Amino acid sequence: MTSRGNKFVCALMVAVLTTIVLPCFAQQHYGVMFYNVENLFDTINDTAVADEDMLPKADRAWTVERFHQKLSNVARVIAELSDEDVFPAVVALAEVENRKVLEDLVAQPQISSANYSICHFDSPDERGIDVAMLYRADMFSVEGCRAIRANVESAPNLQTRDFLLVWGVMGGEKILFCVVHLPSRIGGVRQTEHLRIGCAEQIREIVDSIAMADADRRIVIMGDMNDNPSDKSIRKVLGAKPVSQLEQVAASGALYNLTSLSRGGSSVYDGRWNRFDNIIVSAYLLSSSDGLRVVMPKRGTKGYYVQRLNYLLDDNGQPKPTYRGSDYIGGVSDHLPIKFLLERQ
Repeated sequence: MTSRGNKFVCALMVAVLTTIVLPCFAQQHYGVMFYNVENLFDTINDTAVADEDMLPKADRAWTVERFHQKLSNVARVIAELSDEDVFPAVVALAEVENRKVLEDLVAQPQISSANYSICHFDSPDERGIDVAMLYRADMFSVEGCRAIRANVESAPNLQTRDFLLVWGVMGGEKILFCVVHLPSRIGGVRQTEHLRIGCAEQIREIVDSIAMADADRRIVIMGDMNDNPSDKSIRKVLGAKPVSQLEQVAASGALYNLTSLSRGGSSVYDGRWNRFDNIIVSAYLLSSSDGLRVVMPKRGTKGYYVQRLNYLLDDNGQPKPTYRGSDYIGGVSDHLPIKFLLERQ
């Protein structure tokens, strides 16, 4: 185990041993979603990052009006993914510029009553995009959160998004969320594969560390992995199996990919639908007979996992982006949101 992994285990154990666990039993169902919101930038120039494309005088003409429209659009999606008028307990996001845009988002009238708290850290990504998590403190009692810097041996100068770890108690169960946005395929799939594999190795190490230190803690890994479930980084390195292969007695640290329950992809890359947006859970969230567990869809259920809301699609039935190149399209994102439900037995 690396020193980075050891430090995380120590931090987690301190939090577990010193935090007073607050029971959260009032809610039976907990919505969890992830959404790559495609360049949720403000209109202020940050000289520390390459945000020049998303400024009022850039070719894209990213204006205050367009920024506010995007905030409203994203808030609408979150609100419409409520269950029985209950806002999602956890909203994980990718491609947000900074904490301020998140503060502006949670203040939107469509979702302001959810009183979302924010977990966010600035990452070393050259474009200035980060991952983040919004959570409802009345449904998820957070014990701690931290960012883990991506550390790939074959690319020591890699500047990419951090992994965001948020842990606490939901439905009376200890749970940890890991939000990721792995390196893109720009430059070629094979040429960049080692970057995603290196990140997956690090995430797998984190999972194994948690399993050793706190075997009862449930784990959810979600994000834009820029790989499909069948690709090496997810299938082999993370070891995330299809839910259909769930073992009756699964080993501690065993992972399963909820993407296997989905019909169709969540984004289009190089003219093809892909399943780059993944939600991977530990076995306890699927096999537990009591406590917190994944709500499995009934046969024939539509809209499970990938959320194909009509206004998120263009005339070709693909995600309608905010921009195509420098052309303003006015859509919400070039990805579709993904979602699942947890329930307390």
